[in-house]
Amino acid sequence: MEEELKNFVKVWVLAITSLCYSYYIAAKIPKGFLRLLSLLPVISLFLFLPMNLFSCYYVCGLTSIFLSWYANFKLILFSFDHGPLSPLPPQLLHFIFIASLPIKIKKYPPQEKPQTSSLGTIILAIKVAITIMLFEAYNYGKHLNANIVLALFPIHFIFETECIYALFQIPPKLFSGFELEPQFKEPLLANSFQDFWGQRWNLMSSDVLRPIIYNPLRSISARIIGGRWASLPAVLVTFFVSGLLHELIYFHLTHHPPTWEATCYFVMHGICVDVEIVLKKKKVILIGRKWQFLNIISRLLLLGFLLVTSRWILFAPWLRNGIYEKAYMEYSMAINFAKGALHLY
Repeated sequence: MEEELKNFVKVWVLAITSLCYSYYIAAKIPKGFLRLLSLLPVISLFLFLPMNLFSCYYVCGLTSIFLSWYANFKLILFSFDHGPLSPLPPQLLHFIFIASLPIKIKKYPPQEKPQTSSLGTIILAIKVAITIMLFEAYNYGKHLNANIVLALFPIHFIFETECIYALFQIPPKLFSGFELEPQFKEPLLANSFQDFWGQRWNLMSSDVLRPIIYNPLRSISARIIGGRWASLPAVLVTFFVSGLLHELIYFHLTHHPPTWEATCYFVMHGICVDVEIVLKKKKVILIGRKWQFLNIISRLLLLGFLLVTSRWILFAPWLRNGIYEKAYMEYSMAINFAKGALHLY
């Protein structure tokens, strides 16, 4: 545990130092390829830093997503004066928060203290309770059908990810007074692939992939095949890149060569989004009032497809390499520590 803590401190000291360099030095270089060139050492470092946290699932996984994915994409956009880091925030702390955390500023800086939605807080508390209950259900895995226990994993992952992202919104709100946009908008209520991936699930991923991958490819495609179908190759390549980034996260977590299951999963979902776009343009799928009565059916079918494909494809490397057991062990340690600190034994 002591060695893991030292590695964690080293990794994030290096990360914060690199972001200080980006703020004070790289930002002074004219935008464009020269600034990108000055940031390449930082981007390269962020690709490898999570490798030092292999032994801890949560710390490694979150560091991989926050640095290797979000921070790197935001720095690439910053090189050309685009994205959430442009214009340059007035304070270094703001720059570090925006670069390294999954947050999107709603009002910067807020003129008034934002009102906290009591309903939103209640819903989040319910999701935290469900996440804990699902974790506790693993205790009884030996008494339940194995397929039932494994089927819980994707549902648990959805709620857990939303809760963790909400947790990381607290420091920017507390220390910088940011008013932030939610990064999840009830993904389980999505009624289409486009709705789930583009409007509800992990919007930070969409926010960084859209300007770097999707928008340029759509512009290029429009010149080649016309504007009507230009989104199709752009969507597919964007999902392919997302798959590669998930392979990188798995590599950081397991140190095993990629199996390409995550890439296949996201390419498959990219194809589903493309098919949905085609059907909507051809008016095979009706939208609007005529479509409302089918919303419940479409939501159930989509949820079933997401859960089945996630369990058997996306999370296969996790289950095969014991990541979910490691996650449960770390959860148990955290609960035991909290009980001891609160004298609940």
